[in-house]
Amino acid sequence: MPGIKSTQVRQVLQGLAALIIIMTGIKLGSTLVIPLLLSALLTLLANPIVNFLHRFKVPRVIGIISTLIAFVIFALYFLGNIASTVRDFSAALPGYREQLTEQFLAAQAYLSERNIPLDLSAITDSFDPSALIGPLTNMIGTVGSTMSFALLIIIATIFMLLEAPLLPGKLRHALSSPDHELQSMRRFLHSFNRYVALKTLISMITGLLVGSMLWVKGVNFYVLWGLVAFLFNFIPSVGSIVAAIPGVLLALLQFGPGDAMLIMAGYLAINVTIGNVIEPNVMGHGLGLSPLVVFLSLIFWGWLLGPVGMILAVPLTMFVKIMMESSARWRNVAILLGPDDSISKTTTEASNVVRCPLSE
Repeated sequence: MPGIKSTQVRQVLQGLAALIIIMTGIKLGSTLVIPLLLSALLTLLANPIVNFLHRFKVPRVIGIISTLIAFVIFALYFLGNIASTVRDFSAALPGYREQLTEQFLAAQAYLSERNIPLDLSAITDSFDPSALIGPLTNMIGTVGSTMSFALLIIIATIFMLLEAPLLPGKLRHALSSPDHELQSMRRFLHSFNRYVALKTLISMITGLLVGSMLWVKGVNFYVLWGLVAFLFNFIPSVGSIVAAIPGVLLALLQFGPGDAMLIMAGYLAINVTIGNVIEPNVMGHGLGLSPLVVFLSLIFWGWLLGPVGMILAVPLTMFVKIMMESSARWRNVAILLGPDDSISKTTTEASNVVRCPLSE
């Protein structure tokens, strides 16, 4: 028994050492890992479209090139609109700072009339309105620096898409238990495609609701805040909270605390309805991850890969969990990552996935 325990401890320590080495390698090589991850993401998004075109006798090479061109045009248009609106908002920031100072001086005078000595000058001096869009500009900056590898991303995606139809056959010959392991990969691809499609739709609805609410209220740059709500909704748990901050603060600067509280209530109503009612009913338990694991994965992948890791936190964690479920040694850990104490439901769902999206 002591020998068995020492062997188990040694295996655990070796596994932790290997994990630390892998994490260190990913962290140090993030400038290369991130473009490759984006290539894999783009491949998973583009492959169903390429397969759809192929069904109409469109050659796969032409389908790949046309799909990637469409993706690039959409990305440039989307990022260009965001950058233009951010530039206009930055130009208006000094005026908002003056409005904020006037509001704080009025509040200070109101309190002084009621013998409440309170100096609010320190708040106005330390307040930086540019912090309203700090997270967004950081994300745009990260994406911009990553786009310096645009040629690498496009070329890697082209080769991945060309290889996709051949991959199932190669894996079937290379894997020791191909049926079981391919089934796990099918589960991940099925879950990933479903997650991206539904999350994009839900994020679009969130952005439209937020933009419409701010437009009706007359908040400036409502299109920008709708886009922020759309983008940050892809970041689980905290994304919607961060996205609400600039809209509420700008409403405070424009209309005062009463209307800002009303806008905050609107954000809260949208996020609660979308996040706690619509999204769970639409997406169900397809992710197979507990809320705590989703939140911790956001922190972990964000630390490891930056803003891109925060966006990819759920798919990456989904992939790790599904791979763990396919291993007898790690199946118990996969159960801990799930929403309940059983993986029988996901196993049953996996058996119903008979086609691999990469090969369709």
